[in-house]
Amino acid sequence: AQVPKMGFAAALLAGATAGAGATPALTFAARSAGAVPCSRALALGSGSGHGASAGGAGLLRRQTRGFASATPTSEEEGGAAAGKGEGEGAIGDASGNAPEAPGAGKKGAASPAGTATAFDQGSVKQRKFLKDINRIINHSYDATATLYERWKGGEMSAKEKDMYGPFNQSTAIFNVYLRAKSHLTKDASQIIELVRAAKEEGVFISAKTLSILIGFCVRTNRIGKLYSSGLIDDTSERNAFEYFLRGLSTCLFHKKLRQGLDLFEKQLPVKTLQGQAGVGGAPSLKEPEEATAAAGGDGEAAALVPGGNGVREEKLRQYEALKNQFVLLALERGAWGLLQKLLRTLNEHDPKPLAFETVCQLVSKSAYYGHFLLNQSLQMIWKYEKEGKVVNLDYGTAHTLIANTSGNRSIHKDKKKAIAEWVWEKMQPVSSTTPPPIFYGMLNFHSQGGDIGKCFDVLAQLDAHHPGKADPYQMQILSSLLSGAKFSVPHDNPDRYTDCVAVLDRNFDELLRRSEAGAEGGEGGEGHQHGVTVSCINAMIAACGKAKELGRAFETFESFGELGIAPNVHSYTLLMDICLTNRRYDAVFKMSEEIENSKLEYTPRSIEILIHAAMRVRDVYLINEFLAL
Repeated sequence: AQVPKMGFAAALLAGATAGAGATPALTFAARSAGAVPCSRALALGSGSGHGASAGGAGLLRRQTRGFASATPTSEEEGGAAAGKGEGEGAIGDASGNAPEAPGAGKKGAASPAGTATAFDQGSVKQRKFLKDINRIINHSYDATATLYERWKGGEMSAKEKDMYGPFNQSTAIFNVYLRAKSHLTKDASQIIELVRAAKEEGVFISAKTLSILIGFCVRTNRIGKLYSSGLIDDTSERNAFEYFLRGLSTCLFHKKLRQGLDLFEKQLPVKTLQGQAGVGGAPSLKEPEEATAAAGGDGEAAALVPGGNGVREEKLRQYEALKNQFVLLALERGAWGLLQKLLRTLNEHDPKPLAFETVCQLVSKSAYYGHFLLNQSLQMIWKYEKEGKVVNLDYGTAHTLIANTSGNRSIHKDKKKAIAEWVWEKMQPVSSTTPPPIFYGMLNFHSQGGDIGKCFDVLAQLDAHHPGKADPYQMQILSSLLSGAKFSVPHDNPDRYTDCVAVLDRNFDELLRRSEAGAEGGEGGEGHQHGVTVSCINAMIAACGKAKELGRAFETFESFGELGIAPNVHSYTLLMDICLTNRRYDAVFKMSEEIENSKLEYTPRSIEILIHAAMRVRDVYLINEFLAL
């Protein structure tokens, strides 16, 4: 009933006794080697007589997991020993540190190590110094380092000596000093030597110490120097993997791509990663319940990586997340050379591929910039697709894939064909919502491959879904292919156009054959996809212009009536362009009248040709009339 008023410890020490004059002893036993696997053990005993002796004094100790020593570390803790016949057990000092236990040495004796352990922050004076130095570091790194060095060199004033005592550092104090020094210098050798000297003096090098070192070396681009110093213990796979993750996450935070690549190339824990995939006959991964039972059933073990290296699955998931974030950061910064080296290293040593979302970003970026990593990234995404992943392409990515694959020399022509067919398959079924650049991309791809039949197929679909929108000036590669001109030969060489007539006749015959096949297929049948449309004839007219065949251009234009197809404004514009090139200005003006009689709308290219023709004949009135359009 008195617990809510007095508190748990006070109630136990004041009441609850069995027998007159008995004093309870409250003990929080430290967990040590051989102790029961629980975080805290509570033992309630009783004393006898009017007061508790030093042997029966209560020992109240703040327990930190992993703490092994119960020996006081300074005179202040030793001075808080049990009272002599005062009637109550000693509780310890105000900071929670325990008094000296029986047999631990004389009053005021220091611990064998002479310094605080990794988890004990030391005596009252040590904690006072730690509190002050933690307050100062928030305002000045230089003042923090100066205070520590004055304390270590014995240059304190009398008041400071009384407050802090002689130099007796702990891990926590050294970590604050190391943090301050890491911001006052860029010399990695100096900081590493500080840690090495502290280790030789008996200071425990904690994980936080190494984290400060890793952060400093990453900021100063000296992560390799840290690993070569030997301060990081790489004999344990678990420790090596843990510090590899810390270094990689620090590189991501500071966006130090080069330092991260150095970690991947030189410090990648290959055995751990290969053990994850079962390389070398490693046992299969246990379920969490089985791993808990194998670890002794204390409820604290997690599933481990096969191979017995002690690395938890959680750390491997963290590694996968960091690895993918690193690739995305490299993509964001356009570090293509670094990405090439990273992917080569991962392919050699890491059996687990990049995440599906990361691969999608890699494909999109490499397609947009036309980088040679496009081939490798497509191999990754095709592997995911075989495993059942659904890949959807947006129109922008589809267009860049087609456009930048056709001119990419690092991709074999057979692979280029596979990529184009894969993209075109993803775009099916094409409709009016499919933008014309997708058709132009496929048209240019098939033109580079010399497949005229597939080029006409794409043109037929383009006219079917975007009637009147197909611009022949977007088909330069196709018109060059249809013309038969040798563009590698100089203009003044007569051999440049020697094969044009034969090639034009052959391609026109192919056009007529397709027209007959389309008529047999009927409306809505094969003729819809494999017939002849206005854009097919326009492409032939443009080819005649590149072959310098004015007569064949007009003959091809006359085939519109024979095939039952109405010419559009692009058809007249192509003829106007050819006539302008051949200085037939009267024919240019005649074509403009045909456009107006057919009630077609001029295109910007049509008006540009008319203005050029009017300027050639030096007719100011025509120039003003065409400019008014």
